[in-house]
Amino acid sequence: MLGVGSYQTRPLPNALNNAGLVAQTLRDLGFSTTEGADLPQAEMRAAIANFIALARQAGPDAVVLVYIAGLGLQHDSDSYLLPSDAVIDRESDVPIAGLRLADLSRALGSVPGKVRVLLLDVSAQHPWIAIGQPVRAGIGVIDAGSGLLVASAVAPGEVAAPFDGAYGRFALALSEQLRAPGLPLDEAMVRVRLRVHQQSNGRDTPWETSRLAPPVRALALPVEPAADASPPPPRAERRTEGLPVEEAYALAIERDSIAGYQSFLRSYPDSIFTRRVQRLLAARRETLVWNQTVRAGSPPAYWTYLRRYPRGPHTEEARLRLARAQAPVTPAQGFIEIVYQDIPEPLPVIEIVDDPDFWAPAPAAFYDRQMLEAPVVLGPPPAQIWALPPPPAYVWGTLPVAAAAAAIVTRRFVLPRTLRQPVAPVVLRPSSGPRPVIRPGLPGSAPAQAGIGGGQRPLPGAPGGQQLPRPGTTGPALPTRPSGPIVGHAGRPGEVRPNQADRLPGTRPPKPGRPGIERPVGQRPGRLERPLLHRPGPPRPPSYVRPQQGRPAMGRPAMQRPVMQRPIMQRPVMQRPVIARPMPSRPAFHGGGGGGRPFQGRRR
Repeated sequence: MLGVGSYQTRPLPNALNNAGLVAQTLRDLGFSTTEGADLPQAEMRAAIANFIALARQAGPDAVVLVYIAGLGLQHDSDSYLLPSDAVIDRESDVPIAGLRLADLSRALGSVPGKVRVLLLDVSAQHPWIAIGQPVRAGIGVIDAGSGLLVASAVAPGEVAAPFDGAYGRFALALSEQLRAPGLPLDEAMVRVRLRVHQQSNGRDTPWETSRLAPPVRALALPVEPAADASPPPPRAERRTEGLPVEEAYALAIERDSIAGYQSFLRSYPDSIFTRRVQRLLAARRETLVWNQTVRAGSPPAYWTYLRRYPRGPHTEEARLRLARAQAPVTPAQGFIEIVYQDIPEPLPVIEIVDDPDFWAPAPAAFYDRQMLEAPVVLGPPPAQIWALPPPPAYVWGTLPVAAAAAAIVTRRFVLPRTLRQPVAPVVLRPSSGPRPVIRPGLPGSAPAQAGIGGGQRPLPGAPGGQQLPRPGTTGPALPTRPSGPIVGHAGRPGEVRPNQADRLPGTRPPKPGRPGIERPVGQRPGRLERPLLHRPGPPRPPSYVRPQQGRPAMGRPAMQRPVMQRPIMQRPVMQRPVIARPMPSRPAFHGGGGGGRPFQGRRR
């Protein structure tokens, strides 16, 4: 049971009342109900999916019934139900914002139940008719699959007549007839059509298509029949000839078929109801022809429709479909109309096929000339159904339910609104400009977003986290493990220079001669280096260092334990060796004690 009435553009005051009334009726008959009130699109789809899953578990003998009260419309010959959060600014928004009813019918038809029923009370006036083609008022024909009955509150393409009561005519008739003891479901729908037609004085005529396998079961348990009571003959066997005009008209409404309306026109071509029947017959024929045209979907089918209905309600849509197919509007020479075998031919003279006055709502005087009395086969409606008091004020999340004529209760629906936390953490990005590279501790870097994920360790650089400065920047440093003395700084082994960060893994230590690094001097290295062998001779000038391959450079700083930090991959810098000028006091490196000769450096 779904009720949607809180639309922003066109609120429906009694949609929730109707859904609540039908829900209470079914609960009284022993049904287990799933109810939803004013659901947005996501929750509506979830509610339908959950209900279909429950219906599949009910077994092959289950009776599955769906009732929807809300706002529906047609778009490109497809019928859509609008959720409460639907926003439509142009015709292309309808398929996105709405729920296609053909998909719901197909899903319901796949449920392995004995009886499946889809009741649609969604044919109300809406403001989007001004958008133009291919948006139309009401809903179209929805085909019923095997074992499925689909019923609508009014005929295809029509909108329900205004009603001042707290409950709609269709919901009241359903609540009355579904309670009838032992009444088969298809017969109950016939009586619903009669009751709504009578209560609206002919303005509204419910429509249904049924493919229920006989015998059709009743929703209410039967009672003991009277001994002298005889069942009425089936509708197909009852003849119109010889009946009073009121009963013949009621029989035509019961059948609601081309053959039934044609039978009435043959018997009563000049009665007070003839014009009404002509209007009903023309609407029924045009609906069936257009439905067959859409099924064919070919240019000859659209040309056939345009030839039969040059002023019909779907003329503009037929031309639009021809334009999509890149076909001319005027058929080629030698074109032969398509004949649909399942649609009877029109009656000569008495039947009107295409009348522009029939495709617009009739004025009130057209129906008020004759007031329809209650058909004999129905009797007066029970007061406890048609005289229900109005429900209480609307509360979000509930369907108002009439338990009896003097008692109104509410029942909370099973799908409450919940706010689900995101599964993955959310990354907040600036509204414009390039994405900042988050590097902890860098000046000007974007701080970590707080409050996302809850209970997480603060990121470095964020408030409450540790600051990790890069080498060469100011700020507090992390404690490091003791190591050898720092080059250029005298002290004990393990002494650490202030503001000197640990080295990143995978990077090479600085080499002498690079800017920002002091030149090494001869001293005792750390524990990780070999002792430096000194040869006798004059002191080595500080301006020259002989490079050695495969061995640590002289005065190289000690290795320190790295701290995990973003690695900075650097390419080795190839430097040319410095060729020193000849110096007479420089000793040679071979063991001789002769005069010194200048050392010619070689390339590595």
